[in-house]
Amino acid sequence: MHAQALRIDEPHPAGFDERRFRRALGRFATGVVVISTGSGERLHAMTANAFMSGSLKPPLIVVSVGQRARMHERLMASAFFGVSVLSDAQEAHSRHFAGEPQSRLAPHFAPVEGLADVVLLEHAAARFAARVVDRHPCGDHTLFVGEVLVFSLDEHAPLIFFGGRYGSVAACSTAGPSFAASHD
Repeated sequence: MHAQALRIDEPHPAGFDERRFRRALGRFATGVVVISTGSGERLHAMTANAFMSGSLKPPLIVVSVGQRARMHERLMASAFFGVSVLSDAQEAHSRHFAGEPQSRLAPHFAPVEGLADVVLLEHAAARFAARVVDRHPCGDHTLFVGEVLVFSLDEHAPLIFFGGRYGSVAACSTAGPSFAASHD
């Protein structure tokens, strides 16, 4: 079986299929986070799955935010941001902060002592408060690099996103964790 090789030195073909490209990217399972900045009346939060560790020394995290998102403007003007890694019990939070209001949801954010403009979701699997140390344009997104000032870790299973669906990591067994998709 032979696959046709793609040349990387050629520009994208005129018929580049963005929808198919997005589907291909969706084959990579990710966790789900809520990025937040500000507090009180100035609080703004959004769901994202473009989050990663940047460095252990110094402790850096990276979020990728589309330039057309309202969060982008807020992060461009902010010195701090928070990242709450959602637990498998927080799918409603993910939907809510992705623009699908959940009528029965009352998100609870906890302030971070000493950081007036950072609040983090309660009951998240992990939480990070970071100071923006760099911004890098990346096509139609910007990569925001944050130095982690405070973090916490809870023993909740994470919410997973794969192929356009939410899922969770089932309890570990001798064969290791398994993926369970939720039905939309």
